[in-house]
Amino acid sequence: MRIKEWWAKLRSKPVTDVIKHKHRFVVMDTDTFKEKFSFQLSGVNLFVTVGITVIVLILLTTVLIAFTPLREWIPGYTDNAMIEQTYANARKIDSLETQLSEQEWLVNTIQAVLSGKELGDDADNVRSDSTSTLQQLAVVYRRSHDDTLLREEVEREDNRYQVKAAAPAAVPSTESASALSHLFFAPLKGKVLCRFDAAQRHLGADLSGAAGQPVYAAYGGTVVSAQFTAENGYVLTIQHPGNVITVYRNNSSLLKRQGDAVRAGEPIAYVGNSSLREPGPHLHFEMWVNGAPVNPEEYISF
Repeated sequence: MRIKEWWAKLRSKPVTDVIKHKHRFVVMDTDTFKEKFSFQLSGVNLFVTVGITVIVLILLTTVLIAFTPLREWIPGYTDNAMIEQTYANARKIDSLETQLSEQEWLVNTIQAVLSGKELGDDADNVRSDSTSTLQQLAVVYRRSHDDTLLREEVEREDNRYQVKAAAPAAVPSTESASALSHLFFAPLKGKVLCRFDAAQRHLGADLSGAAGQPVYAAYGGTVVSAQFTAENGYVLTIQHPGNVITVYRNNSSLLKRQGDAVRAGEPIAYVGNSSLREPGPHLHFEMWVNGAPVNPEEYISF
């Protein structure tokens, strides 16, 4: 029976007959016409078989997408681990921002308390535990009258070692003249490379010396400054009686610190080589009287 005839005969029958009527499907060898296999199938069986096959395929596809890495190849799906990590990072960032904001407020408030200022109106915006902590700190670090007196005393002690600028005096005062009448030691025995010249802003004398040669204090006094500068190397400043100050620049290292008492002729540093004005190892030596620079060669024989 041809397919068209079979289809025409099938359409002419009622639907119930088509569903219930069984058909036999045979697979045969075209050369020998030997039957390979055959099976019977009705309309109901065909519908059930196709339906079950479709449902199984849908279930298998769903399982593959939901529980296997194949879902990452489908557009719109992402890795669950990546999503969880993203949410975790977002929560951590929010927490860190909150903690950083509170710590910044805490530091600013502590600084205000230590400096004696009153807390601002934003204190109410902090959590209760932080506020209570700050209140305790405010009680502990609140500046008292004794603390104020102690601060003033410490400041007075510090000011004792500070160089106070005075108005330049053309003629030294009686006290300064008395101090200048004493014998000053040469800080370094050597040739004068560059002399005092106020017009050229060279406020001292450059003395030649060997690298590492000791530098001596010109007179007894107190070290008011001992520091390092990129232009002048190690610099030492000594204040003497009568408002006389001597400055020693271009040192490779220092033997004294701020606040140390020195005697005349005592080693205080070593000659260095860091000056931009005069190359080679040497000492730049200055003398100041009443806040005005003077020519060291007028008082010291080098």
